[in-house]
Amino acid sequence: MPLIGAVMLLATETQKAIGIKRISQIKRELFPHKRNQAQEAFDKSPEHIRRTVCFHAGLKERHIKMKFAEMSYSERKQIVWALNDLIDLSKTLPRFISDDDCELNVN
Repeated sequence: MPLIGAVMLLATETQKAIGIKRISQIKRELFPHKRNQAQEAFDKSPEHIRRTVCFHAGLKERHIKMKFAEMSYSERKQIVWALNDLIDLSKTLPRFISDDDCELNVN
């Protein structure tokens, strides 16, 4: 395990939050024109996908119609968390599921 990983395991939740916030600041300073992938993904998604993301993030119906930039920082964090969860889920799914899978296996 890299040293930084070992250090992070020993950090308190407050220290982790401070570290994550500082890393974000450094990234903004070093890469000011870097695109925001979460913002693009959310804003460009059709309504039914935004509904799924907002539901998983624990947000309200009104968030579905909002742009990412219109949300509070904590709401945006919830969207990022939900998007990452959905990315993890997608990694466990097969590339394609056939209509044949609507039929039940009867053994």
